[in-house]
Amino acid sequence: MVNESSSIRVPQRSAGLEIPVFAIPRPGDLGAGDTGCVHQVIDLAAMLGLGSLTLLPIQETVKGNDPSVPVSVFSLDPMLLDLHPKVLPDLTEEAFHKLAGDQATSQLKPNNQLPYHRVKRLKLDLLWQAFEHFWKHHHQTGSQRARDYHRFCIEHATWLPDYCLYRLLMDFEQGKERWEDWSDEYACYGDAKRFIADIAANKPAAVERQLAYYGYVQWVAYRQWQGVREHADECQLQLITDVHCAISPHCAEFFKSPESFRLESGQSAVWDGDLLEHLENRLMGLSGVFSQFRVPDFRKTTSLLEGVDDETIKKFIATAAIAAESDSSSTPIKVAWESLPAMAMQSSSLWPAPNGRLNPPMPGAQMSFSSFGGNSLRRLWSNNMLFRRRLKNQWAVNTSTYDLSTTSALMRKLLQYPARHIQISYQDLAGLENEPGVSWLARYDKGVDDLLEEPAWEDFCNEFRKILKHTGRLARSPEKISKTE
Repeated sequence: MVNESSSIRVPQRSAGLEIPVFAIPRPGDLGAGDTGCVHQVIDLAAMLGLGSLTLLPIQETVKGNDPSVPVSVFSLDPMLLDLHPKVLPDLTEEAFHKLAGDQATSQLKPNNQLPYHRVKRLKLDLLWQAFEHFWKHHHQTGSQRARDYHRFCIEHATWLPDYCLYRLLMDFEQGKERWEDWSDEYACYGDAKRFIADIAANKPAAVERQLAYYGYVQWVAYRQWQGVREHADECQLQLITDVHCAISPHCAEFFKSPESFRLESGQSAVWDGDLLEHLENRLMGLSGVFSQFRVPDFRKTTSLLEGVDDETIKKFIATAAIAAESDSSSTPIKVAWESLPAMAMQSSSLWPAPNGRLNPPMPGAQMSFSSFGGNSLRRLWSNNMLFRRRLKNQWAVNTSTYDLSTTSALMRKLLQYPARHIQISYQDLAGLENEPGVSWLARYDKGVDDLLEEPAWEDFCNEFRKILKHTGRLARSPEKISKTE
C-alpha cells in the first residue's frame, strides 16, 4: 500500500538550468567538462536562485559520446571525472604531468568539437596510473581506502562484475561494443565467462588485476559524483538526469540476458518483464547521485504494456520513494512529474515560429524550454531579422549587440511564460551561439569563470533573481545563498 505522504507533488512554479557536462569548459579541464565544472555550475545556479540542475546522461558511452549507447545503464563515464592529483589522491603529480602535459591547460579552440577519443584515452591512462598506485599501496595492504573500495564492490554487486567483464571483452576487441562482431570464443555471455575463466586458470593475478581496474574506475566515478550530489544538497538544489526505458542492445545488461529484453529496433531494447520493477532497480542504483529523474520515453514505452494504467505508474513512483526512505543511508527517489502520463505533460516552445512570431501560450502547458540541442536564442537572433525587429519594437532591446541585457530580456519573457516549470539551457544563459554539428560533441567557448568575470554579471544576477521572484519561481533568497557561498 502506498503511503499518502509519499505521493507525487507537482511543483506550482519552478525554474532550472540544464547542461551537457562535457561541453562546459574550465581552466585545466583536460579537454572536456568534468565534475569540477559541475561544482561551478551548482554554485552558479544557486547564485541565480534556480531550484534545479538537470544533467544530460552521464553514463559511460562509446561511439563518440552518443548518450543513446551506454556501456552499462549503471556505469558512469570516466571522461567526465576530474583527475587532478588534488582531487584523485592515488594519482601522483609526476604521473599526471607526464601524461597530461600541456593538455592540462585545455588547448582547444573556441567552439571546437569535443575531441572525444583523445580525451577518453588520456583519462583512462591517468586512471590506470592511479589504479597501479592504489593496487600497490592500498589494495595489497588492506588499508581503509581499500576497504572502502571493496565495500563499493559489494554494494554494487548486482551489476559491477558483469560490467567489468564486458569492458574486458571490449578491450580484447579494441574498444568495439558490438558483441555480434566479437570473436566466437566469447560472443555470448556463457562462452565469455568460460573464456575468462580459462585465462584466469593460467594467469589469475593478471585477470584479477584487470577486472579490478574497471571496478576501481567506477568507484572513483561514484565517489566524485556523490560529492557533486552533496554539494547540490548543501545548495538546496535538485540534481536531475534523464533515465530512458529503452536501452542499447550493446551494453552489459543486454549482453548478460538478451532473452530478458524485447528489441524495438536495431538501436533499442525494452525490458520484457516487469518494466516498472526494472526501472525501480535502475533508479535505486543511481539514487546516491541524483535526487530526481526524468523518464522522457515513459509514456511511449508503457503504451507497449497491457494493463498498466496511470494509477499503477503513480504507485510505482511512490513505492520507489518509500523503498529508498526505508534505508536511512539513502535519500528518497523522486521521478520528475513531467514524466508521468497522468500529468498529461505538454512541452511548449515560446520562441519564434518560422514566420518570426512569438508562439502564444499553450493552455495547460506543464513545461517550457529555452532552446536546447537546436538553434540557441543567440543563433535565432543572428539569423532572424524579424525576430530582432520584434525584440526592439516589443521589448525595447537594443539589436546592435547581443549582450547580458539581451539575455536578461529574453529570460524575463521566458520566465513569464505560463508553464509550471521553465528549463533554461546553459548556452542561452551564457548567450552562446551554438555551432552546427553533433550536439553531444559540442564544446562551449564560455565557462562559469568567464561569466563571473563579465562586468555586468552582478547586475544581471540581481535582475534575474527579481524576475524569478516576480514570477513565483525563486527557489532561494539571496540571504540563504550568502550563507553557503
